[in-house]
Amino acid sequence: MDSNKIKISSRQLGILLIVTIVGVGILTLPREVSEIAGTDGWILIILGGIASILMSLVIHTLSMRFPNQTIIEYSEELLGRPLSILIGIIIFTYCSMFAAFSVRIFGEVLKMFLLPKTPIEVITITFLLTAGYLVRNGLEPIVRFYELIIMIMFIPYLLALFAGTSNVNFTNLLPVFQTSPRVLLKGSFQIIFSYIGFEFIFLLFPFVSDQKNIRKTLLISISSIILLYLITNIFVLATFGEDTIESLIWPLMAYIKSIEIPGGFIEQLEGIIMTIWVLFIYTTLSTVYFLSSFTLSRVMNVKEHSFFVSLLLPVIYILSLLPDNVAQLYDWLGIFSFYGSTLVSIIIPSFLLLVAKVRKKGEKANG
Repeated sequence: MDSNKIKISSRQLGILLIVTIVGVGILTLPREVSEIAGTDGWILIILGGIASILMSLVIHTLSMRFPNQTIIEYSEELLGRPLSILIGIIIFTYCSMFAAFSVRIFGEVLKMFLLPKTPIEVITITFLLTAGYLVRNGLEPIVRFYELIIMIMFIPYLLALFAGTSNVNFTNLLPVFQTSPRVLLKGSFQIIFSYIGFEFIFLLFPFVSDQKNIRKTLLISISSIILLYLITNIFVLATFGEDTIESLIWPLMAYIKSIEIPGGFIEQLEGIIMTIWVLFIYTTLSTVYFLSSFTLSRVMNVKEHSFFVSLLLPVIYILSLLPDNVAQLYDWLGIFSFYGSTLVSIIIPSFLLLVAKVRKKGEKANG
């Protein structure tokens, strides 16, 4: 994939980031913030979002120094080929694990709510094959597809949230400001992983035609996700209360199942929302699947990524089936989110930016 031939707009980049970040995490986010901060969970969502914006700006500053290169190329210029290969392998592993966790959570949720008699293996391999078909075609078809479905994804989702207002009791949001600042700061670092996906701009930056608008795109995209997470958390918490939320595996799905449309106008609303949620996971999986194959192609110095799409499919499939059950799946996901995301989203970009400044490398440094 040649950056001189393939270009997307900053608006398309923003759409890609939104539909990639909002995926598996939104199902469990109300429970996670309630476990840490109770009714002050909304503060964690805001703090985690602000931290994500700050880190995305660090990556943006780094990428601006090397506007025509991905992190694989400019890490070689900064650190040498061996270390750039190591960074590439880390990012490849990160994206592959991200894809595996996404498809397994998709399979578990779909099996529980829609296809209880279908083996998890059948669900996951079918979903992977569907994503692989889109990913093989490259970045431009992916973002065009995202442009077509983003409204189909978010408008019905928000309508469904507001359809449950009859069950909402806003006294469940009280009391507020009861959590200590130390707990909030520590918790916000955990919740930043609900915004996983912003870091991928270090791979996508050279393919954006209007790079001067990327900073604004990042601010708008992540701010929109913060707002969506806040609305979701408020409605779910106000419906069930802090104690009940902490006992639910997927609070959002429990909220959707609790909605009753007057007059029976729509029955089985959860089926409709599940269909929309399939698109949420499909876009997340497609992005990380593509970036996994793309990163591997760059590490191997191969121009076309499509060969690696087929090669990686059985790898992601096997990885997705390794956890024995949902509890182990989320245990592993927690470890992956903490260590993997900290390394890829924070440590590596910050270190490379420091090296670039010290060594005066990059277009900005050269005037």
